[in-house]
Amino acid sequence: MKKNEENGTSWEPDFDSKADRIATDKNLLEMVMGALEANIFVDSKKITVRVTDRVVFLEGNVHRKKERISAQECVMDIFGIRAVINYLTYPGKYS
Repeated sequence: MKKNEENGTSWEPDFDSKADRIATDKNLLEMVMGALEANIFVDSKKITVRVTDRVVFLEGNVHRKKERISAQECVMDIFGIRAVINYLTYPGKYS
C-alpha cells in the first residue's frame, strides 16, 4: 500500500507487489498447466508452456484456430499473469 505523505494513511493498493509475492513463475506455470489440462477444448499434450517474469508463452501445434484461442483465453485471467504470448500454430494458418 502506498502511504499518504501528510498523515501516513494508506490510500492506494499496490497490486504489483501483492502479485509478486503470490505468483512466482513456478506457481504460475503449475496454474497454467492445470488450466490447460482442465480445458476440454484444448489438447494440452501438444502445448509447451514457459513462464518468465510472469509472462506466459504458449508454444506448439494445435488442431484448429478455436483451440489456439481457447488455450489463450483459459489462462489469461489467472491472477498474477502480466501477459500471454501465443505462439501456437494450427494447420492452414500460413497457407
